[in-house]
Amino acid sequence: MPMQTVRFQNTIRHSCHVHGRGYWSGQPIQLTFLPAETDTGIRFVRTDLPGRPQIRAVSENRIEMPLRTRLHQNNAEVDMVEHVMAALYGMRIDNCLVECDASEMPGLDGSAHAVTLALQNAQVERQHKARETRIIEEPIRLGDQRQWLVAMPADDHRLHVEYRLDFGPNQSIPSGIAACALTPRNFAEHISAARTFISSKDAQMLKEKGLASHVTDRDLIVFGEEGPINNTLRYPDECARHKLLDLVGDLALCGYDICGRIIACRTGHAANGRLAEKIRTTKPKINIAVKAA
Repeated sequence: MPMQTVRFQNTIRHSCHVHGRGYWSGQPIQLTFLPAETDTGIRFVRTDLPGRPQIRAVSENRIEMPLRTRLHQNNAEVDMVEHVMAALYGMRIDNCLVECDASEMPGLDGSAHAVTLALQNAQVERQHKARETRIIEEPIRLGDQRQWLVAMPADDHRLHVEYRLDFGPNQSIPSGIAACALTPRNFAEHISAARTFISSKDAQMLKEKGLASHVTDRDLIVFGEEGPINNTLRYPDECARHKLLDLVGDLALCGYDICGRIIACRTGHAANGRLAEKIRTTKPKINIAVKAA
């Protein structure tokens, strides 16, 4: 493989804030994003708990949960972190402290758009140390014939991501394929605003269990038999784009840049997180050159 050119690490120049309510708990929460030193990574800080415990956003701290990604460390947890992580990873912010005054991240409009805008306004600041990269040199495959993930070498030195969404025939949620080379511009313009979706049947089942009782069809996309209920899609393939957003957020738990092509078919957070762990624990090939300042 030719010499890999990597970038310097990034943080944010100024602090910024995002606030909203958790989907599951309904609890209000404020997030404060703060600059951090090189090699800090992304760390959630539970300001509501004694000692302000920190939770590193890496795959070994992941707990498998249905429909979301949860992290646990130092006797503390943070939940629904995938959209926050997608925004940070998509915007190439490597070092950041995320202070939170509750365990669950705010649901907002079901996308990562508000977090992305806040981070853009905080401005990215380059730091004087290279960002480490995991290079996919041999194919990695996880899953079975129906649900699978494949990571393959890329022809260039970028991360290419693709999601194939298909719930099968006679489903109200449309099938689709979303793909892009992951750059800050592509993430901000084509992925960040894609919203969470659910079928009306599944939404009713959750409410009958006492979960997400405050969430309405204006807080995310609820699909009935005729399509979105009291809502319109931002993109024809918005559902596939949102699954791509989730994939980016889960891959961020690798903790490094990834050079390769990743295709996911019908996967969820659990499988995505296992691929992040596999990539994180794969010994990297050190063959890099840092761009000139």
